[in-house]
Amino acid sequence: MGMIVIGSSGCASLGTFNPATGRNELLLISTYQEVALGQEVHQTLSEQYQLSTDSAKNARLQRLGQQMASVSDRQDYQYTFFLVDEDQLNAFTTPGGRIYVFTGLMDRLTDEQLASVLAHEIGHCAAKHTAKKYQSALGYNLIGSLVLGQIASDSARQLASISSGAIMQLVSSSYSRRDEYEADRLAVKYMQRAGYDPKAVIGAFEVLKANSGGSQIPLILRSHPYLDDRITAVKQQIATGSVQP
Repeated sequence: MGMIVIGSSGCASLGTFNPATGRNELLLISTYQEVALGQEVHQTLSEQYQLSTDSAKNARLQRLGQQMASVSDRQDYQYTFFLVDEDQLNAFTTPGGRIYVFTGLMDRLTDEQLASVLAHEIGHCAAKHTAKKYQSALGYNLIGSLVLGQIASDSARQLASISSGAIMQLVSSSYSRRDEYEADRLAVKYMQRAGYDPKAVIGAFEVLKANSGGSQIPLILRSHPYLDDRITAVKQQIATGSVQP
């Protein structure tokens, strides 16, 4: 198979340097296409979840979210934040910088702790973990249409052919061990950039750990690394000041 070279038509380039990770990375979805994909996924999520209309809680989420978004290494799209009206300790991200936080999580965290959760999710965006996860899961048929610049029509049909259950399974699927540690590292970095105490990352983890008994493990913790190992890694990062890639 020959190498695909993408020009200035809007498709992704090969081997683009990512300042969040410090690596040259391959992504076959352009920013425009990623945002459009996130819009399609949002339609399914809107049918599955009830978004909160609480003006005070939404204002809090938007204030903290935009503060953290402003210090992200990735600024090629606008981050958007949605508050899901469910008493669960969950948060997740979909393509195009769409970040969803559950009221159950928000209500248990201080502003700094909530900011650290948002910084972690923004870290997944900046490192392009989310886009890569969807790119891999949706397969080459969809990617082919993306490379041809047919996101508006083809992706909608492709996603429409996928059951809402499959989309929800993809939303809740885990990131890799490497991705989770990297998002934690970026959370510390972005907290420091925004003028927050990065120890709030540890505080948020401790709240989640204390409230995640039994089988109801929050999405943000449903990953390969053990939580105690992640706390140790964050403590070491803060102690050494090693926030750069």
